[in-house]
Amino acid sequence: MKILLTILLLAAFGKASAQQPSVSVQWQDSTALSLAFTLADGDSVGSDYAVRAVPMLTDGCGDTLRLAPAVFRGKRNMRYVERQRYYGTVDAAEGNEVSAGKPVSYSVNLSRADHPWLWAGKVNLDVSRTKEGCCDVIPLAEAPVGSFIYIPPFRPVLADVPDNTGKAGELERDNPVLQHISKYRPYDDTRILRKEKGALVVHFPLDKSELRHDFRNNGPTLDRIVSITRDIMADTTSTVKVIQIIGLASVEGPVKRNRALAGRRAEALRRYVQGRVPTPDSLYECVNGGEAWTELRDQIADEQSEWRDLLLDIIDNEPDADRRERRIKALDGGKAYAYLKENVLKDQRNSGYLRIYYDYVPDTAARTINAATALLRQERYDEAKRMLLTVKADPRSWNALGVALYMTGNEDAAMSYFRKSAGVGNRQAKENLRQAEAQMAAKASK
Repeated sequence: MKILLTILLLAAFGKASAQQPSVSVQWQDSTALSLAFTLADGDSVGSDYAVRAVPMLTDGCGDTLRLAPAVFRGKRNMRYVERQRYYGTVDAAEGNEVSAGKPVSYSVNLSRADHPWLWAGKVNLDVSRTKEGCCDVIPLAEAPVGSFIYIPPFRPVLADVPDNTGKAGELERDNPVLQHISKYRPYDDTRILRKEKGALVVHFPLDKSELRHDFRNNGPTLDRIVSITRDIMADTTSTVKVIQIIGLASVEGPVKRNRALAGRRAEALRRYVQGRVPTPDSLYECVNGGEAWTELRDQIADEQSEWRDLLLDIIDNEPDADRRERRIKALDGGKAYAYLKENVLKDQRNSGYLRIYYDYVPDTAARTINAATALLRQERYDEAKRMLLTVKADPRSWNALGVALYMTGNEDAAMSYFRKSAGVGNRQAKENLRQAEAQMAAKASK
């Protein structure tokens, strides 16, 4: 990015105000500067004399950079010097030589690597002058041309603000059981609940639908379900849309009985939540998942038992569920079934609390702030400022509003918003405040 900063300064060289030049300073990428100015001798020094002018850049620490001299010669002085040079008795010109009254233009490129002090503070441009004749040299008063100072460029630091999704959106970050309603999925028996991220599962004793807080690890899970539901129900910016509960039973026993058991388990979990968080029946989607054959098959596939492949073959190829169970029980004299009861089937006696789906009030302020931030990145500062002023009560707008105000010339108001935003922890505002303070300090030292 090329930063061009032009400073116009009146020169005080000589008496001819009509000849007073301007100084143009262009800072390029903070690594180089181009300096351009014009000198013209306005003193009445006489036809026999010349004025030697040496432009000098100086700072307050004693650093000095002398530029090529300019010599302004009277008519007879010019003829005299030319004749002497013809005969070789006078050295060749070391800088610009012009007739008195004519201008001399300078254009100089300087690098920060060679002259770092030019970037460190106020720099004066002065002209050291002497009046020279054929036999004498007379010092003249030093003429100040102007001064300049490097002002670091302000490069706004901006970031889009997150959409305020209410308490539900905040909770979702740490509780993947929560999902926005747009991600709702109805249950079908191809889904493997135990592997779905965020699924909360509670367990039941064998052949029971009584939901016990102290059974296995039910306590923390039930407390979490209730806490999440209560927090969302109490929030004004988000709402519970669907509480999806999947009731399951293990494959032990007749299919008809197990299906009824799975339905009662789903209802037991619904009643547990409703008893602690007042919620209407319409929020609940209680699904009877029946016997957990999908869960069982997946868990067998993950086990490294000696009956793994035989069990999977029976599950995949025996369509009748009751006969499928009998074949599994008879496998290897009952050894395979004993293994399943000890290691697998106990995990199928559960009700999968799959999801809480939520919705929230649209965050129009975030949309406005982010649209204005996009305009700031396009340097459309006035448009962005008008948009941001409509949401200035929202702390998320303060950094962007500070940028818009700063870039449109209202520095005092901008600094106020940067400080407020930095005060609530906005890292971008802290950096913008640092840059703005550096610029203002540089301007104040001019």
